[in-house]
Amino acid sequence: SERCGVSHLVHCWPEQGQKRAAAFHPSRDMLRNASGTQAVEWYFQHTVELAIALDAMFKVSFPNDYEIYEEAFKAGRWIQADPGPWLGRAIVWKLQVLPHRDKLDAGPTAIFNLGRYEGGEAYFTDLKLKLKYGPGDVIIFLSGDLYHGIGEWKPLQGLDANNITPGRIGNVFFSPAASVEFLKGHEEGWFKSTMGGQLP
Repeated sequence: SERCGVSHLVHCWPEQGQKRAAAFHPSRDMLRNASGTQAVEWYFQHTVELAIALDAMFKVSFPNDYEIYEEAFKAGRWIQADPGPWLGRAIVWKLQVLPHRDKLDAGPTAIFNLGRYEGGEAYFTDLKLKLKYGPGDVIIFLSGDLYHGIGEWKPLQGLDANNITPGRIGNVFFSPAASVEFLKGHEEGWFKSTMGGQLP
């Protein structure tokens, strides 16, 4: 069967499921191994224009939140190639997405998708809203407050010109609420240069 799953590329992420106070680290998918780390660096370098476009949409749509995100991102950035201002990206490949809220995320989240498929509308169940949501469409919304999901989608048939199999790839740009709070008031580059405050 074909591979599917989620990758979390997060510069500064709190440990999950620990009884002690959370420590903050880059997500495991950022630093999985040497070749994986090189691939992540390549990914950020080759999505700079995309990130800059989303940055402009965010700044116009939510100017007050943007300032908070930008400050946290500058303090928490781990890989310099990412222009921000979100601390994290989730890449969801070839999975159906049921209605949910991202309760651990702060403020506005940007989502968009790509691929070759049919279906896959965006649903906001609290608002009783269904939106056309095809490849290249962008939605910026409060993902921690609103239940949202993706309608059932089906891959188109055959390979494309690059021999890539069909399907849907979701992209989520977000910042964890705990990370934004943790980074508040710190100077640019603080998280990486001090290992999150563990070094002077």
